[in-house]
Amino acid sequence: MGWVSNDHEHEGWAAAVAPDGRLSASSSGEGMLVQGITGHYQPDKMLPDYEVVPDREIIGWRGACGCGWRGELWERVTSPAAADFGRRRDFVPLDEFANPSSKVEGAIHDEWKAHLAPLEAVAGVEAAAREYNQAGRRLDKTVAAAKAAGASWADIGRAVGISRQSAHERWAEKQ
Repeated sequence: MGWVSNDHEHEGWAAAVAPDGRLSASSSGEGMLVQGITGHYQPDKMLPDYEVVPDREIIGWRGACGCGWRGELWERVTSPAAADFGRRRDFVPLDEFANPSSKVEGAIHDEWKAHLAPLEAVAGVEAAAREYNQAGRRLDKTVAAAKAAGASWADIGRAVGISRQSAHERWAEKQ
């Protein structure tokens, strides 16, 4: 299962990690699909540029994003006793699908969201700047219309919360 950012520019997922470090893009009934042909694994029948890594060979998971970001490795361990969430170790039996536990997937999702946080904050700044510029253009037009209708600089300044002189200095050249 994957996640999409608010701006639809980033897609993230909990990727299974093959022994050679390649990350899965998807899965099939035979195992995890990883891009690239090494000859170590069977090629996928539907995607000729992908190999199928058997679930039992998956060594762990990490967050991945379409932008290229990669999270830290969550290691797959072979016994419940070796599992340690604090040390990024999770037990998934070798004879089961190599999907991370819901707890690890949630932690990976949190890491991906932290990766997005600065990007989404900047997107918020961009949106606010657009709104600010639009409001400034709308204000310039309404000041010009008020002046054309006979309003004084004192009236305009009072409406905007500035002095008559400041209103004149700001908009007289735009008339």
